Amino acid sequence: MKSLKDYITNFNIIDDTLNNERMLTEMAAIGNINSKLCIYVRMNDPGKIPHFHIVDQSTLGLVFHTCVKIKVAEYFHHTGKEDVLNSSQRRDLVKFLNGKDKWGESNWKVLIKEWDRNNSDVEIDIETSMPDYRNLK
Repeated sequence: MKSLKDYITNFNIIDDTLNNERMLTEMAAIGNINSKLCIYVRMNDPGKIPHFHIVDQSTLGLVFHTCVKIKVAEYFHHTGKEDVLNSSQRRDLVKFLNGKDKWGESNWKVLIKEWDRNNSDVEIDIETSMPDYRNLK
């Protein structure tokens, strides 16, 4: 027989998973940085700081979740999104954003377009240069 503590633990795991899946249905996928991390842009973000989310692919953010500002090489940490990329992951991020999608457009421009499509309050000029995310702070 399971204890009340076991049921509460299981409920919390299920609740976290559902909340995470709910959050991801409100996100526009940009692509996979590497075999472990992927980038999303939130739709109708309530904040006024242009940023993107980086989450682990295996749990879609339950194990690793961070946010990075679009216009400057800085983290945008807020509750539950406070992880930090290591130097290899930062290099992978830059390589991915400099790469092209299947239609030949740079992933950097895709990221900006998705922010602009999904967050009309704060738009970013499509010609904005990508910060050097290798120096992410």
